Amino acid sequence: MATRPQFFTVIILPILLGTAIAWHSQQVFFPLYLSLSLLAGIFTHAGINVLNDYFDHLNGADDLNLSPLTPFAGGSRFIQNGILTAFETYRLGQFLLFLAIILGLILVWARGLTLLWIGMVGVFSGYFYSAPPLSLNSRGWGELLVGLNFGILAVLGAYFVQTQTLSLTALIASLPLAGLVAAILYINEFPDYGADQQAAKKTLVVRLGPSTARGLYITLIIWSFLCILLGVLLHHLPLFSLASLLTVPLGILAIQTLYANYDQPLALVPAIKNTILLHTSVSLVLILAFVF
Repeated sequence: MATRPQFFTVIILPILLGTAIAWHSQQVFFPLYLSLSLLAGIFTHAGINVLNDYFDHLNGADDLNLSPLTPFAGGSRFIQNGILTAFETYRLGQFLLFLAIILGLILVWARGLTLLWIGMVGVFSGYFYSAPPLSLNSRGWGELLVGLNFGILAVLGAYFVQTQTLSLTALIASLPLAGLVAAILYINEFPDYGADQQAAKKTLVVRLGPSTARGLYITLIIWSFLCILLGVLLHHLPLFSLASLLTVPLGILAIQTLYANYDQPLALVPAIKNTILLHTSVSLVLILAFVF
């Protein structure tokens, strides 16, 4: 639970999408490489989550967070609840990243050097997402990095693992997932606004203010569906991808909840759940579109 596995779908699904595109475009599928990719991705994500808890303890953000706790905001609370010490949390995060790096290097050796650069960007930006001196999330870069790593690079990396090439189709297919995973991070910053502000953790929601920040959430949702429409029109996404438009009501519900309850952490839980469900649903539709 310290790794916050409730968010692992955001790395599993883009890897499956990249694999599905490889099958669609080149009729290749290597189950072993997919398994290694999934393990490397999950260990990376888990390590980043644990290290984020450690560094949010150091900067005081999680200790200052007195909002009603939910499974989605305020970190895992393992340090605050005395389940792990700060040192144990840091070591656990390091160990998980070490496992991810070992698996990544095996894939680099087996499939090609391109994966090294993708992996280096992911591990470096993931570690310094919250680690000083860069603390990239505190500089307002969090959403961009999450969209890059859990959207674009995850899909392209999984596609490369299967085909040993890169693809414009894989890039275009990754853009909706990049927008939606950024939306997941973004809406989770609203319940943490007060603590982040006190800890000088200047996320986008802190920089914009929660009332003004609501508009960017709408932009991320609209961007994701526009990418699907343009992808189909440009013949990079299969026609069945348009079935993802059936999930638009989830986005509308999340937007309505955010606008009505942006300053009420517990009341935001349905909007956070709908955003995660939106990402999952759109991802599955795109995967099925390419497989079948």
